[in-house]
Amino acid sequence: MSSICLWVKPDPFEFGAIHAPLPPKLTLHNLYKLSIYARNKGKAGYPKLSYSVWKHVACNKLQISEDLAWLYFETFDMLSASSHLRSQGFVMTLQFILFLYIQQIHKISFKASLVLGGEEWPTRSRSPDLENKGSVAVKSLDEHDHMMFVLHHLNDILELLMEPESSANNGCGSEACLSIDALDALGFLITGSTDNRAIQPLHELACFQHERPRSGFSKISQTFSFRQLQSWLRSNLQVNPFGVSAILAHGLKQQETLVEKFLSLSDTFEEHVMLRHQETDHGNCSSKEHPSHRCRIMSNVSYAPLEQRIIILSQVCKQTVAKASDSYSGSMVKIHRCHYSYIYILCPLRAVTVENCHNSTIVLGVTKTAVNVIGCDSCSFFAVCDRVSISGCSNCSFHLCTPTRPVILPGNEKLVLAPYYTYYPTLEEHLKGPWGVPTDPNLWNDPLVLVSEDTSTVYRELSPQDFFTFTIPFSMKGSTDGPPIPLPKKYEKALKERERAINNWYQLVKTSSLSKEQRRQLQKDVQERFQVWLAESGHATQLNGLVPSHISQAQK
Repeated sequence: MSSICLWVKPDPFEFGAIHAPLPPKLTLHNLYKLSIYARNKGKAGYPKLSYSVWKHVACNKLQISEDLAWLYFETFDMLSASSHLRSQGFVMTLQFILFLYIQQIHKISFKASLVLGGEEWPTRSRSPDLENKGSVAVKSLDEHDHMMFVLHHLNDILELLMEPESSANNGCGSEACLSIDALDALGFLITGSTDNRAIQPLHELACFQHERPRSGFSKISQTFSFRQLQSWLRSNLQVNPFGVSAILAHGLKQQETLVEKFLSLSDTFEEHVMLRHQETDHGNCSSKEHPSHRCRIMSNVSYAPLEQRIIILSQVCKQTVAKASDSYSGSMVKIHRCHYSYIYILCPLRAVTVENCHNSTIVLGVTKTAVNVIGCDSCSFFAVCDRVSISGCSNCSFHLCTPTRPVILPGNEKLVLAPYYTYYPTLEEHLKGPWGVPTDPNLWNDPLVLVSEDTSTVYRELSPQDFFTFTIPFSMKGSTDGPPIPLPKKYEKALKERERAINNWYQLVKTSSLSKEQRRQLQKDVQERFQVWLAESGHATQLNGLVPSHISQAQK
């Protein structure tokens, strides 16, 4: 019996399959033709496909817009494990064809929902005030859906990887075969292990001496039997042992540090901080139980290989949660159903998915690949990432630094785009590290909008008059002492004018002839007005969330 465990990689489906209507001509038959056409173009088409060849096929044959053609090309490059070919204008041909094929996982009708599939999370009934928000029902596809898609379409996937001559002459007969290069390309979708610890490429696993009789590998011809390989894949493919389902089943809930033990958030801020908001006026979190009783913060970091690490934050309600441990570096983060909360994840990340959150602020560390935001309402996001995509969201603001165009997918309304202007002490270190991303150019205000309706109802650029600095309220070790990413001139000017107005106010008070009693009254009036503003703006929630509960109790 084989000791090999194979599973479907999550990244190609979660961050590569674009949540948009599938171009009508992006069919299996046309992908066969693309494979043949690419091979006939010589070095411009195979084994690496040039953007010029892909653009010609996409725009002239498949009737895909140039923007969408580039989006496919750029997204695949972002996910590719090989060295970046984007600057050279090439991608790996066979892997790219597989990437195009899996786009059909979201082949759906947008009249009903944005994405078909089941939720991978524990679910609760929705708040009444959220039931009618948004016109699009947004659901995620989980790792089981990914696996079932591959199993159901495995024959087509393998045929796409065959040499055209082999496919034409032998079809799917027992004599049909695939090359090692073809199996190497299939490694874009499937990976595996012999011990559930060390990850190994698919083609290496299939070539192991004891696996050859089952995988159909011939050492003489250096090829795999189509029939035997397909059988071997089906018999060994299972749900990702490091995925969300495994984490939930394993129950590795991180040890939460009691709020009462926190006197300050200083240089000891390494693991994670969870502080409860003091006010309870929001009716969307049940008063029958403490919010942290439902909150799930789980991870496989303690046992998963680096490329399989996942952090889950689910159902965080009326809390401030912060993470900055180096042990989380390079992890994929999933934030799900978090409400009225402030979430800070200040470590370099591989990728992030945020789903079905509302009335929250989420600050992310430098993200190497993509940040996907799905089905969120009234949230603020701060992110430095290679790509951000937004679907099914309303009334959300995005403060971004990204070298690629933000992707605005169907189902959004009233989005606000703004430049990234905050920092934490290790930000520059993360930008220059292995998980860093370029900060120039910053295309935060040049989105790719994949909708047909009037874009003015979908998004707008934040007015400079409404732009404020955002301060991350924690002290940490690090050398970054100010925002390292430059602001556009008009926003920089707005901040300077506001600072000048404040200084003029201080000078006016200082030089006024007010008596001591008048100064005390003025100070009292200003403080009272400030408290009113805090309450009206909602910022009081954030401030109260940063006060340890034992301190607030002692002050009563």
